[in-house]
Amino acid sequence: MKTIKEIKDSMLWEKCQDSRAELCLKFFGAELSPNDIHEEDIEDLTSHLKQRGIKGSTINRYLASVSKILKYAYQRPNVYQMNRVPHIVWQEESKARLRFMTVEEEQIMIKILGKSPYLSLFLFLLDTGVRLGEALSFKKDAIQKLDNKYFIVLYGDETKNGTTRSVPLTRRCVAIVNALGDFSHLDYNMTERVWTRLRKDMGLADDKQFVIHCLRHTCASRLAQSGKVELHFIKEWLGHKSYNMTLRYAHLMPKNLLKAVSILEDYK
Repeated sequence: MKTIKEIKDSMLWEKCQDSRAELCLKFFGAELSPNDIHEEDIEDLTSHLKQRGIKGSTINRYLASVSKILKYAYQRPNVYQMNRVPHIVWQEESKARLRFMTVEEEQIMIKILGKSPYLSLFLFLLDTGVRLGEALSFKKDAIQKLDNKYFIVLYGDETKNGTTRSVPLTRRCVAIVNALGDFSHLDYNMTERVWTRLRKDMGLADDKQFVIHCLRHTCASRLAQSGKVELHFIKEWLGHKSYNMTLRYAHLMPKNLLKAVSILEDYK
């Protein structure tokens, strides 16, 4: 049977997720088989991360990398003969305010980056809400057309959750992919460096929440604030596995609640 290190190396990972997985393997011992990891081992890992002062939300990201490896092995019984996936106790996450980009900040970003291909990438993330790793891994042939509307298909080996989903493209995104094809020529590390420089140029170097992932939040926030998109559609759009993640945007949907009030008014 392959070791957890060999299993991990055979899988696709985003850079940050890969580094978290490596830390977990170092804690467990890379030569272990997936059957050797039990609930007690995961609890020990959680305690270790807490002792390092890591917050619950970040601990969950580490645990997610362990879960990904174990589920990968469990879903291939002919290879790994796993009987069960150990139960993982997820940590409570703080209800931090979601940071999203304002229209004014978007215009400043466009002005600063000009014709940079990284501007095209950031605008694509903003309009689609896909994760950075998903944007960098999809290929141009994933673009499809239906009723004169374009969308991309993100396949399971390209997504964080391992599930295939379709994401609609705005006219701006269509123009971007027509010009660039895809973003496979761009580098993950360089993308982060360009963003760090952009933050400084925008005077937001001290805004710790102004990260690339806030572009995903911005897409979801704009959909929610429109009052025209139901929460379950946002869940499918973003590729969330549970409603708990999508519910973070529910407070941005007052128009939907106001429309619902008319139902009660009819009883008066």
